[in-house]
Amino acid sequence: MRRDNVKIVLGIWTGLVLLFLFAPLIIVAIFSFNTSTISRFPLSGYTLSWYAKLFGDGMLREALWNSLIIAFATVVVSCSLGILAAVGIHRHGGRFTSGLRAFSLTPMMVPRLVIGIALLTFYNLIQIDLSLFTVIAGHIVMTMPYVILIALARLVGFEKTLEEAAWDLGASTFTIFREIMVPFLKPAIIAAGLMSFTLSFDEVVVTFFTTGRENTLPMMIWSKLRFGITPEVNAIATITVLISGLFAVIAELTLRRAQEKP
Repeated sequence: MRRDNVKIVLGIWTGLVLLFLFAPLIIVAIFSFNTSTISRFPLSGYTLSWYAKLFGDGMLREALWNSLIIAFATVVVSCSLGILAAVGIHRHGGRFTSGLRAFSLTPMMVPRLVIGIALLTFYNLIQIDLSLFTVIAGHIVMTMPYVILIALARLVGFEKTLEEAAWDLGASTFTIFREIMVPFLKPAIIAAGLMSFTLSFDEVVVTFFTTGRENTLPMMIWSKLRFGITPEVNAIATITVLISGLFAVIAELTLRRAQEKP
């Protein structure tokens, strides 16, 4: 097969894969503008009334606010702890670096269902009432491995001679971390924060097992699905996808920048 034909076949295959991945999201967005409550083609008309109804819903605003609080709190804590853990593994891991790296990334390999059940069991064991704080703790467990992974990828290109020179000049460990390490890790910190926000904002499984009376936006979508798929549900899903997709794209671009810069 000629090289040009191979490129054409690969291009068609790539297009089909992308269509398979994004077609459901596009259809959901289209039906969110449908005037009819029945999701079917052809559309009976176009309207923004479902979005207007959503933004006038007090429960939706509360759920969105809770999701934002959880996501921002998760970003702050997971990035703070994850960056410190990555620096510690990189600097003091020694011959145990590979083992520590693998151990810190274990929550990425464990199914979310198992993490949710384990957290719920732990909370019941120590008799903690479920609330937004328990949700935040669960999201931190889920997102911190991604922070560590991104930070460790950035630290591969770090020159230890910079720290040694700073120590020779009398700088303290905290000064070295603040003036050298943090600026070097800045792109990775931004990328890790955006990734953590995206993962936390639309998480359902872990939130389901760790939430109390407070609702989140993904949980609100889940609860509304009991009454069927309506344009209102499609509108909520579209908003969630747009917010998550925006942060995911920004995180990917920032991560590429972090990997390209020395």
